[in-house]
Amino acid sequence: TTTGTITAGGFTTTGELSATTRKFTKTSDTVADHNGDVVFFGNTADMTRGAIYHYRSNGTWELADPTAVATCDGLLAVALGTASDDNGMLLRGMVTLDHDPGTLGDVLYLKGGDGSEGDASATPPSGNTHIIRIIGYCLDSTDGQIWFDPDKTFVEVTA
Repeated sequence: TTTGTITAGGFTTTGELSATTRKFTKTSDTVADHNGDVVFFGNTADMTRGAIYHYRSNGTWELADPTAVATCDGLLAVALGTASDDNGMLLRGMVTLDHDPGTLGDVLYLKGGDGSEGDASATPPSGNTHIIRIIGYCLDSTDGQIWFDPDKTFVEVTA
């Protein structure tokens, strides 16, 4: 039992909230449509909706890029708009990316190094010093819908 306020924008409480089930539904084909855990910090603007970002040590977001540990090793999120503090960053859940990353059921990895920073792909990175990190699973072959849940571990390729 807790007290709270229900508005058109949601439910707000200052007490403890307990839920036995969280229902995540598959998103629409609209870029940045989401259903999951969202944070509002990082003071970063001019972001690309539906792209994957890495949280930097200076407290801002940059496009995730698996060509170096420093640009994909920590906290990852999908931009839900052009400003992290206003539109939010999805840390985990269903989301529609700004591109099609693979085929239904594919394991997804970060893609980058060729102008595709911030993208996901069903093909793991393979270049020397590139980082292989599972970030989720493809839920549709043509509409960019994925389950986003980045693994906390990664492997560095050495050739």
